[in-house]
Amino acid sequence: MIELPEAATIARQMNETLAGRRITSVTIAEDRPKFMFANENLADYDTRLVGTTIVASRPSGKWILSQLDRGPILLLGEMFGRIRYVPPEAALPKKAHGVVTFDDGGRLVATIQAWGGFLVLTPEELAEHPFAGDQGPSPIDRSFTVDCLCQALDERTDWNRKPIKAFLVHEGNVAGIGNGYLQDILFRARLSPKRKVPEIDDAGRERLHRAIVDTITEAIRLRGRDTEKDLFGEPGGYVPILDRRAAGKPCPECGTPIEKISYLGGSCYLCPQCQPAP
Repeated sequence: MIELPEAATIARQMNETLAGRRITSVTIAEDRPKFMFANENLADYDTRLVGTTIVASRPSGKWILSQLDRGPILLLGEMFGRIRYVPPEAALPKKAHGVVTFDDGGRLVATIQAWGGFLVLTPEELAEHPFAGDQGPSPIDRSFTVDCLCQALDERTDWNRKPIKAFLVHEGNVAGIGNGYLQDILFRARLSPKRKVPEIDDAGRERLHRAIVDTITEAIRLRGRDTEKDLFGEPGGYVPILDRRAAGKPCPECGTPIEKISYLGGSCYLCPQCQPAP
């Protein structure tokens, strides 16, 4: 799944490859997945995209926002699937659910495997979007300090009884973290995913802040996880400390076997010694 490091990598590559290119056509597949988040009015893709030029792209949490010269914004992300650049002479993937063609014949292709967004929105529509428009602080912004994280932990009163796993993967609390990076963040912070938000003391909050910043920064530097691919189909260089490959293997810190648990609708990987249950 695309999370902030993958979104940052793809946005950078889109700037290098697509900035200044004029859009000549857009195709939306008729057999697109049920949970492909697309414009209700498919005519929006022609009226809002064709003839425009991509000015710049940037990551926003798990999303990629591409500003167009005439005002609308191309929104990609929150996705299980792939975002690819296909050169003029190359064949499209067998499944291409959204295709933007440029004046040089190159194409930007979205292939969605479970769910994902491929929308063109006005700035006002983006602000009202239930996910992309409701972003918490980004770990890559200078404003994301320990105090900023503590404010989010304290002021989101509806989260006061919820576990830290649920808090971190909600875009409105901290932008761009999903289950992929969550495992390493909690391991580095020495926190169980079951730890309730109010139970995390000041030292735990400082560890959590450092773990978020260090993990996301390192992953961006390495172009995302090795299980995800960039705009050109190349895997990232970040190898998670904890994922399905670590289950049953010794903890790199203490040697205790890494456990896999099912929690809050997904798998978690943890060291029961370094991340004791509450």
